[in-house]
Amino acid sequence: MFLGAMVVAAVVLFAWFPAGTLLDQRSNLAGTEAQLAALKKQDAALAQEKKNLSDAGEIARIARAQYQLVSPSQQAYEVLPPSGAAAAGTAYSGDPGSTGPVAPSATPELPPGGSSTATTPSSSSGHGAAPSGTSSGSGLLSRMLHALEFWR
Repeated sequence: MFLGAMVVAAVVLFAWFPAGTLLDQRSNLAGTEAQLAALKKQDAALAQEKKNLSDAGEIARIARAQYQLVSPSQQAYEVLPPSGAAAAGTAYSGDPGSTGPVAPSATPELPPGGSSTATTPSSSSGHGAAPSGTSSGSGLLSRMLHALEFWR
């Protein structure tokens, strides 16, 4: 009788409190903690970039390096191809018009002391690598980063 009561109690316990659900919740919690760690690392990198971009000298340096802009008191010069290359119709390798547009992110331009990490998300358009521990596809992180495209 006692053994039968123990078996019934075990069946009732597993029916109301399935162990599989508990294990699934623990694995989901571990994945969410990994996403949180990646977001905190990304937040720190963005805070460092914000700090760097609050300096007028840094903004001017990035404008000169990435966008070939000059101050109003300066003059910009363009080096033309040799006269023989233009007449022959061959492309001049030093022509800035033959290169693609520059990337808007200043991440590669951060000073060496700053924290620079790969913070761009993975998406179907192929803009970078996802932070480790995140699920690809329609996860919350990928949707958030897709909505914040101006950070790239």
